[in-house]
Amino acid sequence: MQTTTEKQHTNITPMVANLAAARKLGPNMSAVSDAAVAEAVRAARAEAWAAENAAAISERHTWIEANGTPLTDLQVLKVN
Repeated sequence: MQTTTEKQHTNITPMVANLAAARKLGPNMSAVSDAAVAEAVRAARAEAWAAENAAAISERHTWIEANGTPLTDLQVLKVN
């Protein structure tokens, strides 16, 4: 989540067809680029987290396969 409105100038090099369409249709290239970069950063962080925690996640899945989901007997909504 972005908590500041501080911005920094940079250059991007879009494909010619995309730039022409954007100029014709009017989306804010800066806002679109910023949103795309934010999504790419979010995805990269999620991927890095999953890689860093892969062993623990695997152990948890193995434990659940062997022991079942904790507190299943208290589960209100049964999906079976």
